Amino acid sequence: MSPDSPPHAKEARIRAVHGALERVLTLARVLRDPGGCPWDREQTVETLTPYLQEETFEVVEAVGAGNREAFREELGDLLFLVAFLALAGEETGWGTIEDMANAVVDKLVRRHPHVFGTGPELEADGALRQWEEIKRAEKDPEGTVPSALGRRPAGLPALTTAFRISEKAGAVGFEWPDVTGALDKLEEEVGELRREVDAGAPRDELENELGDVLYSLVNIARYLKVDPERSLRTTTAKFIRRFRYIEEELHRRGKTPETSSLQEMDALWEEAKEKGIA
Repeated sequence: MSPDSPPHAKEARIRAVHGALERVLTLARVLRDPGGCPWDREQTVETLTPYLQEETFEVVEAVGAGNREAFREELGDLLFLVAFLALAGEETGWGTIEDMANAVVDKLVRRHPHVFGTGPELEADGALRQWEEIKRAEKDPEGTVPSALGRRPAGLPALTTAFRISEKAGAVGFEWPDVTGALDKLEEEVGELRREVDAGAPRDELENELGDVLYSLVNIARYLKVDPERSLRTTTAKFIRRFRYIEEELHRRGKTPETSSLQEMDALWEEAKEKGIA
């Protein structure tokens, strides 16, 4: 809806959204009531955690595939699960849904003084830097040395963790002026990895050097504003489709990858590329 929409249209939309969200909460309550679903009544905050992770990644997958229909469905599933989880938390004394909703709104208003306060207008980079400064002031106990890096959830994928750490360091000015410096750093790290491989270095040293290469790649992704998780998922899916082409063509010839040469499979790989399998 456009900011220039008539007031009555905005009010109607607000009522519609409020009604839809109320339906979600009402359904969650009905399912957990004594007369509701036995399985739903048994669920706790702890038992719902795996479903939260699964539903989140299904949303991510839909976004990566550019599938709008799947996005609406999966985000709807996640929306319901968040409401259901909030209700489970409320029933076990972890806080009311109103507490949770009001807390997040208050926090977001507090961290956007350039929108809701008297702060100056900011570009995206300045807004991010301001956000991190306010967040550190809120999170770091008095008497401790505040960290611009904050903390990440233990289960967060490593690529996403590296991306967020790189983003936070960049927000306080610890970065090259442009992507050229990051690209040069990648070449440096690849060179160091190659030297360790050529020298027959032990596994732990190779692991460290490979980690440096991966982090350098993630940092480049940040400069390019590319999600490294999504980028890698896209490329992996492309690899799977092309490799499946190889397997199917070999099967048609009465062969398998195990009974084929690398040259034969590589030729089929190039064939898959020429056919536009991507």
